Amino acid sequence: MNTRAASIFDRTIDLMQDRLSLNSVNQQVISGNLANINTPGYSAKELSFDKVLRDSLEQQVLQMVRSNKQHVAPDNPVTAMESSETVETGPVDLDTEMVKLSRNSIEYQYMVGMLNRKFAMLKVAIGDGGQ
Repeated sequence: MNTRAASIFDRTIDLMQDRLSLNSVNQQVISGNLANINTPGYSAKELSFDKVLRDSLEQQVLQMVRSNKQHVAPDNPVTAMESSETVETGPVDLDTEMVKLSRNSIEYQYMVGMLNRKFAMLKVAIGDGGQ
């Protein structure tokens, strides 16, 4: 995450940047699976954030803070998810990988569109001076 951007913009832009980075890493994993579809003994891989989160909770990396007796939230769940892991899922299935590729591409395009709209709003706010 870019700490300089965090001081200029709100947290939304940082979250969008993190999501775009995740989509890029996911694209590399899916592309690797598709490139090795005919490689004997190759096992498909996918990103596993569940395992990283579970391990973090077991190691008590995430400290829970309650601001209200009905609320439970970790200090910073984003840091627990920063280190993605890949897990093997078995033989490469073309249809499954193409669905993952399509979903990842749609998510990426959506986030780029959201980021463009956010910057357009900032541009209007700066240009019009809030009038």
